[in-house]
Amino acid sequence: MRKVAGLYVGAGTSAMYIGLGFRPDWVKIRNIDQAAQEEVEWNIHMIRDTVAAEGILRSTIGADDTGLTVLTFGNGIEPYYGGDLIATASANYVMPANMVDGYRGNMAGKGSGDEVDTWTLDTAGTPSGHFNAPINSTYVNEGSFIDILETSSGLLKRVALTALSNDGDATDDVTISHAVGSGKVRFIGYRYGFVNTPAGQKMPEGIKISDTTYVNVSAQKCLIEAGTFDANF
Repeated sequence: MRKVAGLYVGAGTSAMYIGLGFRPDWVKIRNIDQAAQEEVEWNIHMIRDTVAAEGILRSTIGADDTGLTVLTFGNGIEPYYGGDLIATASANYVMPANMVDGYRGNMAGKGSGDEVDTWTLDTAGTPSGHFNAPINSTYVNEGSFIDILETSSGLLKRVALTALSNDGDATDDVTISHAVGSGKVRFIGYRYGFVNTPAGQKMPEGIKISDTTYVNVSAQKCLIEAGTFDANF
């Protein structure tokens, strides 16, 4: 059984292919950039009938079912078998960042100066502070995980970068998901879980998303969770 989760950015113009490294039995995707938090759920067993072969869309938040729509063939999610050779990188074909050189591992040294190794909380009781050195906002930006060894508690705490001004090394340049006291930065991740598949590389297996309105919208972030079952009957 396999499970993965991460952030991708929608292409929006046409179908999007997400290479997960395997073909999932179930998928749940939520657009976290929309107030309505549109969501699509799909399960391999849905293909056994045409009614909702490509999932169920929830387009509004509420206690009733008025925001639910069944997705027929060509309107939602379907398995993707991979193998396409990418001629030109584009937002329509993405793969896990940790499978692509330059995007895997620690991004703390991607800036123009010293490697980032220190976090300073500038305003007590808020999640506002700065790093000891400039970062490269192409790699480190809204969405990046940051591991901070907090000096006061001795605890290693994981937060996410939620807002960035300039290059992160001036007072209150960086806003994180919740307040963590000053300490040592042990890790900074790439801002998304997926990147455009580089030219010359073959796509891994995963899913195809035909939708371009809810969970494949240009420049909007989506959270994907996917996995396999121990058995299918």
